[in-house]
Amino acid sequence: MATNWLDLLSAAISGGVVVKLLDYAYSEYRRRSEKSESAKALANKHLDPILKAADELVGKLRSIALRDVYDFEILLKPEEIEHNIPMTSILYLIGQFWSRIQVLYIESVYVNLSASTLGKKLLSFIRTLESTRLRIVDRALQRGIGEVLIMRDGNQLRTMNYREFVDNYFSLENTRFWFQPLVSQLENIEHTRYRQRLLKYGAVIHALIDTLDPDHMTTRERTGWANKLTKKSRLDLRFRVFPLYLSFVTNPDKYYWI
Repeated sequence: MATNWLDLLSAAISGGVVVKLLDYAYSEYRRRSEKSESAKALANKHLDPILKAADELVGKLRSIALRDVYDFEILLKPEEIEHNIPMTSILYLIGQFWSRIQVLYIESVYVNLSASTLGKKLLSFIRTLESTRLRIVDRALQRGIGEVLIMRDGNQLRTMNYREFVDNYFSLENTRFWFQPLVSQLENIEHTRYRQRLLKYGAVIHALIDTLDPDHMTTRERTGWANKLTKKSRLDLRFRVFPLYLSFVTNPDKYYWI
């Protein structure tokens, strides 16, 4: 009789433990699913504006790559703005791209973007573009430039349009301060160091577009400019950037193979 009671007690305890374990497992599953859905929703919300900004920038960088000589007018005085469209245009396109990324950072403070496949890939590209050997300016400076272009409309954050940027650039010393290191590089674009840094950076943005918008519903499909990269740049993309940081990119040789 005692044995029977012990068996019943053991079964009851075991059953309770199983129920608790199942309850915990289900709760954990729901928590992770909700986190994944939140991450996916946020990534989807920001993907389109990031892709559009990336597409405009890649178009400009491809134009620079295909031209052996590309002179930017030095930014002088506000009254001479009509002579500075090439420079202000690329400053805006780069700043716009960084601004879109910065808005994503701001709105994802309480969301783990890497909980979704899309968010994880997007973050991988952003972190790669911000890595020491690939970025074109210091990470803090990039984020500062991105924040300069952010405006608030009610509860929504948005990026300045081109006219707003130009007005701010020539009227606010603080805006020019943030952009000055980038301006200095662009004024020396014919130097191999600065030109290659910009073109290599653009190659990764090109890969971002092709990977996150493979059917090009939002962006244009473009050929690369590997033939305009130096051997050093191509080797860096081939053996370091893509295999180490962006191994999920299909057909990476499009961006470095001649």
